[in-house]
Amino acid sequence: MAEGCCASMIKILLFIFNFVFWVTGAVLLGVGIWLRVDQDVSRFVSGDLNMTWFYTACYVMIAAGAITMVTGFLGCCGAMKENKIMLMIFAGLLGLLFLIELIAGILGVVYRDQVTAWTRSSLLEALGTEKIDAKSDSFKELVTTLQGEYSCCGLVNNTDWQNPCVQDTCLCKVANQYCRNYNPTPQSSCSIYRPCLSEFEIFLERNIIVVGGVGLAIAFIQLVGIVFSVILIRNVSGEENIA
Repeated sequence: MAEGCCASMIKILLFIFNFVFWVTGAVLLGVGIWLRVDQDVSRFVSGDLNMTWFYTACYVMIAAGAITMVTGFLGCCGAMKENKIMLMIFAGLLGLLFLIELIAGILGVVYRDQVTAWTRSSLLEALGTEKIDAKSDSFKELVTTLQGEYSCCGLVNNTDWQNPCVQDTCLCKVANQYCRNYNPTPQSSCSIYRPCLSEFEIFLERNIIVVGGVGLAIAFIQLVGIVFSVILIRNVSGEENIA
C-alpha cells in the first residue's frame, strides 16, 4: 500500500474528486435523457418549429455523462484499492475528456453564431411565407406558449403576426428596456416584446462567458485529478518495486 501522510491525503482527495465527478456525470446523463424524451421539449424541437438539430446536443450530453460516470467509477475504485491499472485507465480517460472539452469549448466560441443561424433557418423554414395567423391551431398554440415562456413576440420578426397588438402574450405588461413601440397604423400603437430569435441571441451573448468560465474551471479540476492520479500511480509503483 502507498504509505505516507501525503499519499494518504492524495488518495482521499482523489476519491472525493471522483465521487463528485461521478455525480456530475450522472447529472449530465439524466439531463440529456430528460431533454431527449420530454414531451414539452419535443413540441418545440421536433414539432412545427423543426429544430431537430437540438437532439444532437442531447446525444452529446448523454455520451459525455456516461463516459464521465465510467471515468469517475474507475477513479474511485482505483484510488481506494490503489489499483495501478485502474488509475492508469482513469488518467487516460480524464486526459481524453480534457482534450475533447477543450476542443468543444473552442469550437463553441468560434461557431456560436452558427447556432443562431441554425435557429433562424429552422424558424424561417417552419414559418415559410405565411403569417403565424394563417398557420394551424397547433402551430399558433406553440408560438403563443413560446412567447409566454420567454417574453418575446413573433419568431424572427414582430411582423410574423398580422397584428401583434392583439396577441396578449406579445404585449408588455410593464414598460422596460425589453419592450418596443409598435405602430401598425397612425391611429393605433402598442408596446410589445422583441422577437423570440432576438431574445435567443441576447441569451447566448450573456451566457457565453459564463459557459466558458465553467468549462475552464472543469478543465482545471480535471488537470488536478490527472496530477493526483499520476502521483498515486508513482507511489503504488514505488511500493511494488520495493516489494
